[in-house]
Amino acid sequence: MHKQLKVIGFAVSLLMGCAALAFAEGEDPYAEPSAGYLRQFAEQGAKVFVLERFDAEGRLVARSTERLEASIGIEGPTGRTIAGQRISLRGLTACPTEKVVYNSVQTWGCNDAARDYAEAVYNRRGSVILCKTLALTPADGEALPASCFVLVGGNGEPFRTVNDDDSMVFLGLAAIGRTPEGRSRRPDLEASQSLSRSMGFQNAD
Repeated sequence: MHKQLKVIGFAVSLLMGCAALAFAEGEDPYAEPSAGYLRQFAEQGAKVFVLERFDAEGRLVARSTERLEASIGIEGPTGRTIAGQRISLRGLTACPTEKVVYNSVQTWGCNDAARDYAEAVYNRRGSVILCKTLALTPADGEALPASCFVLVGGNGEPFRTVNDDDSMVFLGLAAIGRTPEGRSRRPDLEASQSLSRSMGFQNAD
């Protein structure tokens, strides 16, 4: 009987663990959320902005959700204005080169290419915008450092997540910042930056 109780207790603990994992799915300050995670915030006929704040231990501590009435402002490769909130893509610096190869063969100015791409994703195709930040109380007047993700798809097109941080780096429109000691501020994007350089997206001159 004692052994039976131990087995039942172990099974219950497994189930509780699975429930906790399911509750926390997508709630990670660094990981790219799935399209399924983003779709839970979608509203018919509306564009929705979700802002998630995480503490230093990586725990989700606050979430706000609002319908967007105005267009998203695109201030180059790393600047966004969403619902009046200025956002700077976390750990990235804009325009490592003045010219880039855009649309595979065309040479564009870096800022123009970033605006063209981000306008299409945010203002024409996106239905849910999720930005994640570790800054609980940003300094007055400063942009909020965040990673942003956009849900695109529907109307016969599969839903998918567009990772804005990764897209800007891969397209050669932004570079990964470094600490004063030379460490990468975005080690998760190093592979995208290397691929961008190998494909010649930067230094289009």
